Amino acid sequence: MRNVFYCLICLLGLSACSSENMVLDSLSVYDVANSACKSALSKTETRSDFYTANYDKAATLNVELGKDGVAWCVLEDVKAICGVKHIFVDVANRDEQITLIVYHEGGFGALPDCICNYDVNFKISKLPAGTYKLKIYYANPAKKYDTSSLAYDGRIALTLDKKTSVTLKSPMILPVN
Repeated sequence: MRNVFYCLICLLGLSACSSENMVLDSLSVYDVANSACKSALSKTETRSDFYTANYDKAATLNVELGKDGVAWCVLEDVKAICGVKHIFVDVANRDEQITLIVYHEGGFGALPDCICNYDVNFKISKLPAGTYKLKIYYANPAKKYDTSSLAYDGRIALTLDKKTSVTLKSPMILPVN
C-alpha cells in the first residue's frame, strides 16, 4: 500500500512538471529592437497613388522557432508616426493563447504629418513547438488597447527551425495616445 501511494504521488508530480501550461506561464519577450524609419508617408507631401499603395500594405509577423525554444520574431512594416524612437513588445499568455502587445514610448510635442514603416525584432523565450491562438494588439504608449486595436486574431503553428508568417490587419497604425 505504501508503494502504491508513493507511486501515485510521483506520477502526479511528474505530470504537473510536464504541463504545457506551466511552460507557457513563463513566456517573456527580450532583445526588442526596431529599425529606423524605412519609408515615410505624408498625405500632404507624398504622391497619392504611392501613399495609398504603401498605406494599405499590411504588417507581417515572421517567427522562427529554434531548437532551444527561443522564437526569433520580426514584425515587418509596423506603421507609426514619424519620429518614434522605440517600439516595444510585451507578451501575455493563458493556456494555449499568446497575446502580443505592441506599443511605442510616446512623448511627442507637436505630432508630425507623416507615418513611417518600422521593423521590430524580438525574441520570445521558452516556447515549445505547437499550434497556438495568437492575438496581436497595437496599444497606446500607456499600453491601453481594446478590440478596435486588434491587429491579428488567429492561429499560428510553430515548428522547429521553420519560419512561419502571419499577415496583420491593414491599415493599422500604432496609436499616439
